[in-house]
Amino acid sequence: MKDRIKKIWIKNHKKFILATTIVMILIGLANFFFIFEVTSQSNDECLWIMKKSRGADSIVVVFDQVKEGGVTWQAGIRDGDQLLSIDGVRVKNTLVASRTLDKVQSGDYATYKILKNGEILEVKVLVKKLINFSGLAFALLSFIWVLVAFVVVMAKTEGKAQLVFYRVGIAATCYSMIDMLYRGRQVLNPIFDNVYILVSVDFFITAGGVFFPFLIIRFFSLFPKEIPLVKRRWYNRVLTSGPFAVFAIVYTLKILLVYNSPDSDKSYGILANFIGVTVGLSLIIGLILLFYNYVNLQTKKERNAIFVILVAYLVSVIALVFSSTLAAQFATNVFNNPYYFMPIILIALLPIAFGYSIFRYSLMDVSEVVKNTIVYGAATVALAGIYFFLIYIIGQSVSAAIGTEYQGPIAGIVFVLFAVVFQSTKDRFQEYLTEKFYPEQFAFQSHLLTFSNTVASIVGQENILDSTIEMFVKSLRIKTFGLLLREEENVFKLARHQGISNAWFRLDDKNKLMENFLLKKSQLGMKPIIERQDFRGIWSDDADRLIVEDIYTIVPLFIKQKIVGLLLFGLKQSGSQFSGRDIDLLISAANQVAVSLENARLYESESEKQKMEHDLENARHIQETLLPKIFPKIEGLDISGRMIPAMHVGGDYFDLIKISEKKIFVVVGDVSGKGLSASFYMSKLQTMIRLYCTDGKSPKQVLMDVNKNIYENIERGWFITVSIALFDLETNQVTFCRAGHPAIFRVRNNVCDSFTPGGIGVGLDRGEMFNSSLEELSLFLETNDLFFFYSDGVTELMNQNNAFFGEERVQKLLTENASKSCQQIENLLLNELTEFRSKVPQYDDITILTVKYIF
Repeated sequence: MKDRIKKIWIKNHKKFILATTIVMILIGLANFFFIFEVTSQSNDECLWIMKKSRGADSIVVVFDQVKEGGVTWQAGIRDGDQLLSIDGVRVKNTLVASRTLDKVQSGDYATYKILKNGEILEVKVLVKKLINFSGLAFALLSFIWVLVAFVVVMAKTEGKAQLVFYRVGIAATCYSMIDMLYRGRQVLNPIFDNVYILVSVDFFITAGGVFFPFLIIRFFSLFPKEIPLVKRRWYNRVLTSGPFAVFAIVYTLKILLVYNSPDSDKSYGILANFIGVTVGLSLIIGLILLFYNYVNLQTKKERNAIFVILVAYLVSVIALVFSSTLAAQFATNVFNNPYYFMPIILIALLPIAFGYSIFRYSLMDVSEVVKNTIVYGAATVALAGIYFFLIYIIGQSVSAAIGTEYQGPIAGIVFVLFAVVFQSTKDRFQEYLTEKFYPEQFAFQSHLLTFSNTVASIVGQENILDSTIEMFVKSLRIKTFGLLLREEENVFKLARHQGISNAWFRLDDKNKLMENFLLKKSQLGMKPIIERQDFRGIWSDDADRLIVEDIYTIVPLFIKQKIVGLLLFGLKQSGSQFSGRDIDLLISAANQVAVSLENARLYESESEKQKMEHDLENARHIQETLLPKIFPKIEGLDISGRMIPAMHVGGDYFDLIKISEKKIFVVVGDVSGKGLSASFYMSKLQTMIRLYCTDGKSPKQVLMDVNKNIYENIERGWFITVSIALFDLETNQVTFCRAGHPAIFRVRNNVCDSFTPGGIGVGLDRGEMFNSSLEELSLFLETNDLFFFYSDGVTELMNQNNAFFGEERVQKLLTENASKSCQQIENLLLNELTEFRSKVPQYDDITILTVKYIF
């Protein structure tokens, strides 16, 4: 059950975060509405006090502390005058007076009937509005915090500090709902009209107020670096379990003393003050923790990034302390001197400072991603605008010269011609944008492509290790890097390193905590990496050594679900931690290193036939690890696929690359030849396909990019056939392109159609002929459309009579079973292939991939 919940969270966590953020924003907007429209108090710059009337038992309302020069003073009212009515409403007590005056808008005049020196007078009093400054301050803090935290957590949804930072925003927003209950029943507040809504709002206020102090302390225990107390279990238990215990106690007291007590206002006030004091104290403790972390930072760059936050935090705490203590001493009362209470609004500087430092100094792996995305997006949109504007101008000019009769065809011809001519310019400009605004990503991708093209041809383990450290350290300028290889059972020893002071560095996995942790992440569909926040849970003894060596990310080298090595990474050249797309590229590079190291081992033992066969079997498992273990889920698509190699290491390949909840690339490839060389090229193909299958790329563009990078590094006589299809459920279309691969079948209404758009194999030509040969085809999707992708090992499978299985048998089986699920169709076809082949050996790989549109 726990794993199932985890899988649901991992699959939909960004949706949950987005939905939660929207709810928090709506709550924040509701807070502002209540502050300015519902709970704001009309102010006539004086006090009303109730006194017993002389010689009678009745209560009268009299003016007190009338501000000299204030609006009431200007109306001629002085201390001791009696208030009889407001706008014709008799004033029985201060509650009636307050509710009546609240109905008057700011800047309007209210008519006061007063008793002054025994004479009844009517005077006009200008009405001002007084808002809850402390409530507004915390509402601003929570609202801005949630916006900043959303960007932070979306940049790294699994980061410990990022998640705690986001939870602080949620708790602050919930606690800020106390603004909705400000002044209680003194105002006409719709929340008080429904007891269930009132109790629900109070529940979230209590939860937010109780959890906020623990979360703020926990966050500043982790940010910008972990304090020593984080190593203590009791400290973590207090911060994680403490809020639940305190909430249970506080809410139980509310049930007993507030919800079911006649003296509820007093009890509620005591509990609210307790929560308010803990919130204030936690902010002070957070400042102390931040200052402690600041003085312990080693570099000026690190201190500069935190200095802005520290100053803003100090100003916020000073404003909080002043408004809570000294403001009341300077001001006679809040009605006459509200501006003394305004400095508390400065606490909103704290999330603003966080936002500034995050974007300015790349804190918590956010700034570069967001800033560059905005610039890159704007530049790309501008390019597209210029592109279509020029097409429009040329089309209009030509049609104006010839006449409007042929305007439509002419515009179409101009569009096509200009698109062809402008395409290369557009591609170069987009490449320039990537290099300009994503320099690290551009460099990383370029060097990774070079690495993937060369590492497979490097002979010898030592040479592979040298090439690996050169790629990561010299090319990417990573200051801290280590490559550990498995030496003994569950012991990993440093084989290559840069920036690690201990050359004898080792990591032990005696209890297999690391292996189980990584396998569990893989099973849950998470990226199999270890980040700094995970160190202590895996290595209780070695975690400190990793932190001292400035290691932040660990990527395993997997061979047949066995860890044979580890890649240790510090920070990027920019000073930020690897995350998002970078992690995908690191994992892809680790796969390349693992395959190359294993292949090097196989080459070294080639002389021993029996051992070679055993090692080739391992290599087959390596090849299988390159295929998708967990098929991505796309609502509206049923997908099933399988690859059966002919030899121990096959040359067929398929992949499913999910771009969004509505888009997925389907890839099937076949390397000419079999054996180890085929596996090398297959691993290259996988790396490049995953690099280039991104949002905005068409199948044709992907194939062109792949061919461009693989041509120079593939032996002449070798080539790769590939089919790529992009299923886009936003437009209900499938777009596919093939490079010399077998046809694509579609079954619709019991009719099987075959599609063979033009294209030659990858690696046969440098570029011009290859690009011009490619044809791209788009089809609209209809319910129950069945698409079938395969390698020639299916149709060219031979039986004892040397007869091919053929396309007709495949089409017949698909047509007759189109109503079944993709898994059922796959099983039926494999069974029929096995029966057809009988005892004849399988000489070629068999790859089948079935996709059904089930909307």
